[in-house]
Amino acid sequence: MGIFAQPLIVSADKWCPYNCDPTSKRPGYAVELLREIFSPFDNQVEYRISPWPRALDDANQGRIAAVIAANKKEVLEHQLVIGKEPIGMARGCVFVPATNLFQYRSMRDLDRLRHVGVVGGTVYTNDFGEWLAKPSNKSKIHAVFGDDVTERRAKMMMMGRLDGIFEDHVEMMYVLNQNGLQGQIVSAGCQKASPLFIAFSPRYPHARELAASLDAGLQKMRKTGALKRHLDHYGLTDWQSR
Repeated sequence: MGIFAQPLIVSADKWCPYNCDPTSKRPGYAVELLREIFSPFDNQVEYRISPWPRALDDANQGRIAAVIAANKKEVLEHQLVIGKEPIGMARGCVFVPATNLFQYRSMRDLDRLRHVGVVGGTVYTNDFGEWLAKPSNKSKIHAVFGDDVTERRAKMMMMGRLDGIFEDHVEMMYVLNQNGLQGQIVSAGCQKASPLFIAFSPRYPHARELAASLDAGLQKMRKTGALKRHLDHYGLTDWQSR
């Protein structure tokens, strides 16, 4: 039993396939990786669902050990601790109805959208973040809070209430496959991929050592094939190989 032998409470809003239903046999690949990496240290990883803004605040204040799948901007804003190894790569895309010929190539293209669905409390980056921050676009933004936000926005689009959705490509494709909506909602263009991290609370004991152990664990799992085995369960490939 080492210095890490303590419960690790991790939290995030549900963002499958990164982190899914805590009661499921497949709670999300990031959750599975955490449990495999930290079990040798006698750590019990306790995964909880909570609204993303609350999860970030809980990590900042030390009420939980870490959040799952934070981007670098969120890490900086909440003064969280990360290692060098990302837990995945986010690629923000614009999704539209398949009947819509809209294409996103630059921020100027986004001005043609009238009703855009976003996740309330999420910090968007690059073109999406800049476009959302413009006061002139405020009336176009439909923020969705709570559980199953991507599935709910997909259904809103199918009902004609949204003509654009800003979402991670991996997340949206997973939701479309789960709901039989493949081919009905499509990507109209994506931003450059950016890394996602397990971000530890700066107030949690040994946070930097935990981040370093996560780095070492991911590197080992990549070499042994254990990472591929976990990702295969979700129909995914290693983000380093893309």
